[in-house]
Amino acid sequence: QDAVNRRYMTTEAEHTQTRTVDAGIEFLDTNVGADEWLLQIELFDPHEPFFSHQHYKDLYPHDYDGPEFDWPGYQKVTEPAAQVEHARMEYAALVTMCDRSLGRVLDAMDEHDLWDDTMLIVNTDHGFLLGEHGWWAKSVQPWFNELVRLPMFLWDPRSGDADTRRGELAQTIDIAPTVLRFFGLEPTPDMLGQDLALRQEK
Repeated sequence: QDAVNRRYMTTEAEHTQTRTVDAGIEFLDTNVGADEWLLQIELFDPHEPFFSHQHYKDLYPHDYDGPEFDWPGYQKVTEPAAQVEHARMEYAALVTMCDRSLGRVLDAMDEHDLWDDTMLIVNTDHGFLLGEHGWWAKSVQPWFNELVRLPMFLWDPRSGDADTRRGELAQTIDIAPTVLRFFGLEPTPDMLGQDLALRQEK
């Protein structure tokens, strides 16, 4: 199925990541004058298969003449070092494509001057072992930092706090109460997370 799918993504414009971001930006363009909206742009990337187009791969030159390898199994690493390095470079290329896609969203925020009243949260659900600790992927105990210490950043116009890095624990369960309170709604009693803006005030 993956091989078939790639035949329909011969250009970057046809890549599912690009089309998803296109749809998100179209939503912003359409609803910029409205209030009380929420947009979630859910990219599967960077996720296996680490499929990107050649101009991203060219940013990470390396010597490799082994088999195609951009989809490691969820298992111990048994591949030779050159193949492991190749997978890492394929991943890096895809991450670079994701960076460009995020940049397009940030540009749209700039274009429509949304920063004064629009929250932006960028996060991911889990990490991925690229040969660290002798493993590929996830679902491996113990939960190494590469799997659970996740990138996340938040722009909250309620505080306007910028260029700040915080050491407190923030978790995915904090997103729902943060978004609800941003819209003036109270979290439900069974929610365990907390509004991240309240932590900023402490």
